[in-house]
Amino acid sequence: MNTPITDLSLNLLSAGIGATAAYTTQRARAAMREKALEKNIGGFFGNPRGKILVVHSSIFDESEHAFNYPATDTRATRILAKLFEQVHLREGVDFFILPDREVEGDSALRENHIVALCGPARNECFRKFTPIPTSVRYGMEENPNGRGNVLTDRLRHTRLYSSRQEVSELGAGSDSHFDYGLIASLPNHLNLSRRLILLAGVHGTGTVGAAQFVANLENLKLLHNRRTGDVFCEVVRVNYRDSDIETPTEVQIA
Repeated sequence: MNTPITDLSLNLLSAGIGATAAYTTQRARAAMREKALEKNIGGFFGNPRGKILVVHSSIFDESEHAFNYPATDTRATRILAKLFEQVHLREGVDFFILPDREVEGDSALRENHIVALCGPARNECFRKFTPIPTSVRYGMEENPNGRGNVLTDRLRHTRLYSSRQEVSELGAGSDSHFDYGLIASLPNHLNLSRRLILLAGVHGTGTVGAAQFVANLENLKLLHNRRTGDVFCEVVRVNYRDSDIETPTEVQIA
């Protein structure tokens, strides 16, 4: 016959077993997610035998006689740093973040997996990898009129204009505010055992959107499913509010 004390003991034991089982299940799911994230990060950003070098742009301010770093590049690098840290990569050990002006020579571009941000208009290191191989669907080059980058869909032989470019270059008005971001990962032609990752917008908002997109596990899986051989290449449309170009409100494959 059970006494109140016995019933209490049984209830506490059951609760303890249930809590332990729930905790174990939660830990198992977290471990599985981390393993999946690590696998997909490795496939897109490169194998762990190589370190990752994230290169952002720098702009020389003549009035201040100093270099400035675009706020959108800074935001994109922190998004990537947070992603890498989720799989226990350590900044300064497993991955590094540098402005283009501090990358001297081609040895660093050859020895590491390279993540080039911003595009050729402002990032000198990005410029060294242009023109992007024709095997890649989308191309990006510096706009000859000095206003951002030119993003081209080579398959459709069309150029993708941001809302700002529609106004400034096409004379069209737009009530929405959007940019496009290039997402590409391909073998680095300087060292085929390393990868070249391009995350670049027509403008800075597209760069943030591209980084934000690849920082999501489900999006990384999608990129893996849509890749062609060992080449990943997509373009995302990045919507934003006119008053806040650093914070995308929506990012989706174009």
